[in-house]
Amino acid sequence: MKKVCHGYRLSTECCAGFATPIIKGMGLLAGLLFIVISVSLVFAADFQIQPTSLDLGGSVKSGAFSVINNGNEKIDLQISVKEWSQDAAGKDVYEDTKDIVFFPKIMSVEPFGQRAIRIGVKAPSSQMEKTYRLFVEEIPSPKKTPDMKLEGNIRAGLTIAFRFSTPIFVKPVRPQENYVIEGVEMSKGAVRAIVKNTGNVHIKLRAVTFSGKDVDGKELYSKEFAGWYILHGLSLPYEAAVPQELCGKLAAIYVSAQTENIDIHRTLNVQKNMCLQ
Repeated sequence: MKKVCHGYRLSTECCAGFATPIIKGMGLLAGLLFIVISVSLVFAADFQIQPTSLDLGGSVKSGAFSVINNGNEKIDLQISVKEWSQDAAGKDVYEDTKDIVFFPKIMSVEPFGQRAIRIGVKAPSSQMEKTYRLFVEEIPSPKKTPDMKLEGNIRAGLTIAFRFSTPIFVKPVRPQENYVIEGVEMSKGAVRAIVKNTGNVHIKLRAVTFSGKDVDGKELYSKEFAGWYILHGLSLPYEAAVPQELCGKLAAIYVSAQTENIDIHRTLNVQKNMCLQ
C-alpha cells in the first residue's frame, strides 16, 4: 500500500479491485506537537471496477472496464491512465503515457447503474511486456463537501473519496513467465531473500514463506508474506526476524515463493553464528 503526500493531500492507493480513501485536509499548522481538529466527515460513494485487470497485446488491441455503482446516489468520476513501473525497492512508479487511449475521461454513473471505460493500445507488441494502471477517482459532489470550520487558528475540513487502481498489461510477442529466489542469507537473527522476475512478463506472487526446521525436520518457525506484483526484470526483497530462542535450534530455513503457475524453493543451512545479535 502506497501513501503519497502532495501539499495538503494525503492519498492511500491500493491494488486492483479494492477502493481506498483519499483524505483531504486544509490548514494544518506546522510546528504543533499536539492538535485537535474538529472535522465534518462525509462518506464516499460505493462503486467497483470489473474486471480487476486487463490483458491486451497481439491481436487484442482493445478492451473495457465496467464501473458499477452499488449506491443509491449518482457518482461523478475522473479517469486517467499512467505507465506503471517499479524502482529497485519494488515501489510503484507512475508516468504519463500516450500508449493507451481511453474514453471517457469524466463520467457519471446513476444509482445502481454501470458504465464502460473503453481502453485501446496504440503501440505494437514488443519483446517485453508493457504495464500501465487505470485510475478511477470519485469527484465529490457539492453536497458531499463539508463546511469549513474554524477551531482557534486551525481551519479544518475532511472529505473522503475513493480511487481504484487497476492494472493493464500489454503482452509481448512471446510471453515467458519465470522467476528465481536469490540472495538468501542470514545474519543477526534475520533471514533475507530476493525474488527476481527473470521472465518478460509480470508475475503476481501469492505468498513468500520462510520455514525454519530443526535437524529432525520439525518446523519450529514460520513467517509468511502476502505476495504482490513483480514486473519483468525487477526484484523484491523479503526479510524476516527469527526469535532468538528459536534461532539456535534451527538446522535450515526453507524459502518458498508461489504464483498461480510456479512454486519455487531455496534452502539455507543455519550456522550458529548467524543467530548472534
